[in-house]
Amino acid sequence: MVVLLAALGANAQDSLRTSVSYDLSSEIAVGTGDFTAYHLTSNRHHVLSTRPNTGYVRGAIEAKHPLSRYFTLTGGMDVIASVHADHKAYLQQLYASLEYDKFFFEVGSREHDAILRNTQLSSGAFAKGTNAKPIPQVRIGTRDFWTVPFTKGWLQIHFEGGYGKFLDSKYREDVYNNHIDANYMYATGVWYHQKHLYFRTNPEKRFFVTAGIEHVAQFGGNSFEMLKGELIAKHKSVGIKDFFDIILPRGDKNYYENNAMEDWVYGNHLGSMTIQIGYNINRNHLLQVYVDDPFEDGSGMRKGNGWDGLWGIEYTNKSEGRQWLRGAVIEYFQSTNQSGPLHFDRGDYPEPIRSQITDLVTGNDNYYNHMFYGGYAYYGMTPGNPLITSPIYNKDGYNAFRDNRVKAWHVAVNGEVSDRISYLVKGTYREGMGTYIQPIYPKRHSFDAMFQGIYTKGPWQVSAAYAFDKGNSYGDCSTFNFKINYHGKIL
Repeated sequence: MVVLLAALGANAQDSLRTSVSYDLSSEIAVGTGDFTAYHLTSNRHHVLSTRPNTGYVRGAIEAKHPLSRYFTLTGGMDVIASVHADHKAYLQQLYASLEYDKFFFEVGSREHDAILRNTQLSSGAFAKGTNAKPIPQVRIGTRDFWTVPFTKGWLQIHFEGGYGKFLDSKYREDVYNNHIDANYMYATGVWYHQKHLYFRTNPEKRFFVTAGIEHVAQFGGNSFEMLKGELIAKHKSVGIKDFFDIILPRGDKNYYENNAMEDWVYGNHLGSMTIQIGYNINRNHLLQVYVDDPFEDGSGMRKGNGWDGLWGIEYTNKSEGRQWLRGAVIEYFQSTNQSGPLHFDRGDYPEPIRSQITDLVTGNDNYYNHMFYGGYAYYGMTPGNPLITSPIYNKDGYNAFRDNRVKAWHVAVNGEVSDRISYLVKGTYREGMGTYIQPIYPKRHSFDAMFQGIYTKGPWQVSAAYAFDKGNSYGDCSTFNFKINYHGKIL
C-alpha cells in the first residue's frame, strides 16, 4: 500500500511539473517582382515581409506551470529580427495566460488561429483573421468548443471577448508624412475591441450545425485630417463608459450638429455571421459547407449586401498515418455589393433640409475603410481577409483600402507523401474593382499560387516553396522560399 501511494504521488508530481520549450527558426524569400509572392505572406501574422528578397531569424520560448490539477499558468516571448523589411527587430509575441479546463484569461500579444476557418488552407476570415501581427489585448474566453452542462452533449459554445490597443501609431504617422501627397488623413492611439460567440451541435453525430457571430471594433484615439492646407486634429477620449458603449454599435443622433459625422455610429464596427453544416461521412472523413456573411453596419447584418461573403466547402481526413489527401478547401469570396453604392441618411444634413428627407439608403459599406480611423489595418496589413488588398501594397503609400470590391476563387490541398514529407498547394484567382467612390476600370486581376514541401524529423522541420503572382493586382512576382525550424525542450 505504501509503495502504491508513493507511486501515485510521484505521478501526480510529474503531471504538475513545469515545462519550458523553445523554437529557433530562420526563413528567406528571394525572387523577382515588387513583392514577396502573395501566398508566402498572407494569413501568417505578418511574419514574413511583403517586400521582395527578405528574411528573418526568430526565437521563441514558452513556459507552462501547472498550479493544480485544474489551473495552468503559461507565458511566452517571441522575438524576430528581419532584413529588407518594414520592421528590423521587434517582439512578435509576449503573453501570459491562466487556463482552467477550456477557459482562459490572457494578457499580451499572441498568435491565434482563426476560430472556424482552416488556418493553413482557407483564404481567411473577414474580421478575426491571421493576416496581421497579433494586437496586444486582454482576453477571456474558451480555447475550444465547450459542452454546455445538462444538454447531454447536444450543445457546445465557443466564446471570447477582449480589449486591446493598436501600437502602430508611429508607423501610421510615418506613412502619412512620407506620402503626404497620396493621403489626406491618419489615425493614432486607436483602441480595439473584439468578441465572438459560436454555437455547435454535437459534432460526433452524422450531421451537425455551427452558427454564430464575430465582431471587432476600433474606438477612441486621434484622427488627423488635412483640410484646406491645415492638419485638423480630432480626439476621442476613452472612459469606462466607452468600453461598454463599444460592445454594441450605437451612435450620436446629433452627430451633424456636433461636427462628428464619424459618430453616426460610435467607432468602426465590422464582423461576420456564420452558418456551417458538417457531415461525418464516417468516423475519419468530414465534409463541411459554410458561408461567412460580412457586415460593416446594420444593412450587412440584414443581408442587404446580396451575395457578399465567403462561401466554402472543406474536406478533412482524420485517419491516422500517411494520407495523400489530408484536407482540401474550395472557396468563393465576394465583396462587391456592400449594400449598394449609395449612403443617404437624413442625419447627414442640417435643418430645414433634414425634415424634408423621407428616404433612407444605407449602402456603400466600404469594407475595411472608415472616415475617422482610415482603415482596419495593423502595420499596413488587414487583420481580416487578405483578398481585400491591404494598404501595405499601395506603391504610392496610400494608407487606406483602394480595392475592396473583390470576387475570388480559392483552392487549397495538403497531405503527406511519406512519414516525414508533407505538402501544401494553394491557388487563388481574384478580380478587384476598386471602391464605389473610386472604381478601378478595367478591373484588376491576379492568379496567385504556391507549392510547398515540408520535411520533418524529430525536432527539426525544413520546408521549401515556390510561389508566384501573375496579373496587375500585385504585379508579376516569383519567389523561392526556404525555412528551417528547431523545436527544443529545456524542462
